[in-house]
Amino acid sequence: MGKQVTELDALPSFTDNSLLPVHNGAGLKKGLLSQLANYLGTKFSNPNLLINPDFKINQRGETSYTSEVAHTIKNVYSVDRWYLYGHSLTVNSDNSVTITPTTYSNGALIQQLETPVEGNITVQVYVVGVNGTATVSVGPYDGSSTTEIGTLKNGLNTFTFSRGIKRLVIRVNSGTLTLKYAKVEQGSIATSFVAPNPADELIKCQRYYFKRYYFYTFYSGSASFTYIFSDTIPSMRIKPTVNFANTSNTGLTRAVVTLDTTAKDLTLLIQAVTSKVGNCNVGGTIALDAEIY
Repeated sequence: MGKQVTELDALPSFTDNSLLPVHNGAGLKKGLLSQLANYLGTKFSNPNLLINPDFKINQRGETSYTSEVAHTIKNVYSVDRWYLYGHSLTVNSDNSVTITPTTYSNGALIQQLETPVEGNITVQVYVVGVNGTATVSVGPYDGSSTTEIGTLKNGLNTFTFSRGIKRLVIRVNSGTLTLKYAKVEQGSIATSFVAPNPADELIKCQRYYFKRYYFYTFYSGSASFTYIFSDTIPSMRIKPTVNFANTSNTGLTRAVVTLDTTAKDLTLLIQAVTSKVGNCNVGGTIALDAEIY
């Protein structure tokens, strides 16, 4: 007669080879814990450590980016959270991106994590098309040298790495590479990619880069009068660098734009000094950069 469950010895710890009783409809069978983990990996999705993993957030609004300016290689951010070094990137109509190397032979498309992650990780990269050779590398948790973990082929590519991650590096050695998405997750089991909600992803991206168009139309009852408009912007990762561009000023002698960073949230102040009685307007763009360089 078999033992009751309460009579069994306690298991010190689970291992990949631990046995589990499973009834598959045709009787009681034995299965491994590793089999269960792989099965659950097809039913659930671990969080993606990357931000904007499908490249759909593009606040800078360009359709192409390159990191080579006057033959000086530098980091250039493209679609949100992804920066180029010695590579060019084209945003396609379906929101996939195509990357190509410039004259520099060791460039890449890179996303750097704000908080490095320790332990085992799994990397997935979905390639729409590769014409030439391209690789995936990982900058380990401890900041040591980047380690190549695989060569990219058409379709879904999956790799594992045991030393955590600080940055993901996608390098085109020759030709072109078109990407649909990328995923980095903790653990050694690959779970399915779930496209993020664009509205939620935009909020994440705006901690690092924020671009806003402003336009105010008003009636001035007198000339040489100062009107002040304000707007609150959520706090960012660090105090950002600021770039203003006034693009529309009607009926004004001058317009002054400033950013107050003394409080947790940021306050945009626009001062418009009128030159006439009547309808006036002030408009432009503000770009705030708190990216990781």
